[in-house]
Amino acid sequence: MSARLVIADDSETILGLVTLAVKRDGYEPATATNGDEALRLVREHRPELVIVDALMPGMSGYDVCRALREDVEAPRPYVIILTAGAAAADRALAAEAGVDEFITKPFSPSALRARVREILGEP
Repeated sequence: MSARLVIADDSETILGLVTLAVKRDGYEPATATNGDEALRLVREHRPELVIVDALMPGMSGYDVCRALREDVEAPRPYVIILTAGAAAADRALAAEAGVDEFITKPFSPSALRARVREILGEP
């Protein structure tokens, strides 16, 4: 499958889980463990989908999303934010940052895989 993805999470466990899940469908994502690295990878690879942790040291997932929305030269990827916070304030922050989809942890890897395929138009 040719779709490009970037996955960023400061938890090696979550990063590995999400990466393994999408690889089962043939995707080869670029991965990052912080927001600065994620933004660099997005600008380098121009992915169609970004899956990013909300809270990481330094640049948060919200900051990454804001930077992507302000980058007029880069195509706008679909952004899924993963977060342990499910409060209304968390959802409001995600909406303000321009996040496309909000998924709370813990999440179902199979449901995430299905959602990734749906977003990227894969069967």
